[in-house]
Amino acid sequence: MSFPASELLLSYWSPKAMEVNAVLLLHLVGSMVLGMLVGYERSFHGRAAGMRTFSLVCMASTGIVAIFGYPEFWFGGQHVNTITADGPARVIQGIVTGIGFLGAGVIIREGHSISGLSTAASIWTAAAIGILIGLGFYGAGIALALLCAFSMTIVLQLERWLPRRKRYLFELSFNLDGHPSAERLQALAEINGFTIGTDSISISLGKNRQFWSYTATTLPRLKPDMANLALALQQLEGLEKFTISPTRI
Repeated sequence: MSFPASELLLSYWSPKAMEVNAVLLLHLVGSMVLGMLVGYERSFHGRAAGMRTFSLVCMASTGIVAIFGYPEFWFGGQHVNTITADGPARVIQGIVTGIGFLGAGVIIREGHSISGLSTAASIWTAAAIGILIGLGFYGAGIALALLCAFSMTIVLQLERWLPRRKRYLFELSFNLDGHPSAERLQALAEINGFTIGTDSISISLGKNRQFWSYTATTLPRLKPDMANLALALQQLEGLEKFTISPTRI
């Protein structure tokens, strides 16, 4: 049995290769920070895709694209001619496309909430890690794996700590004696720290029934009082039943 020459093994960890991996690390850290900033805007408004999802997608995209700037360091800096260099590019394209379908399979919509976005993003990031390692960028691959773990744990805690607005779906059922109005519902919501999106109000009529549904968002400077709002809704004339459930879409 023959083992790879020490020169080949060392070529993956040569000073020049480590310098390239350090540059890739800077790319990855920068993309993670910028992805978190974009994701926080979505998280603040109660959307399903937040800081983790955006940072993972941004990092994975950066890792895949950045390596094409250093083809001379692929596979430990071995000579890569035009034909073989095009081969890995096609393989990478196939991986990215295939992983997209795999990630879509873990995204689940249950009622008015979506789950699995961070899992899908982490799967795509794992594919980027495999691409980096496969091409010989071990330093960048290890760094991306650590940043991915950081994003899935520490960034999750940071996302929960930062202020954000939560969204809730309200579904109310009235009998024919009830005469609800959007203005009345909005007033009750604002008193208790919520605001109703006027474009989210939906009204439907059934046999001897009328159904109202709308989305309310917590106000940033007021502490929402869900219990008091529920008590206030019970006082509405003609209200038979109502449900309040969190929503993240």
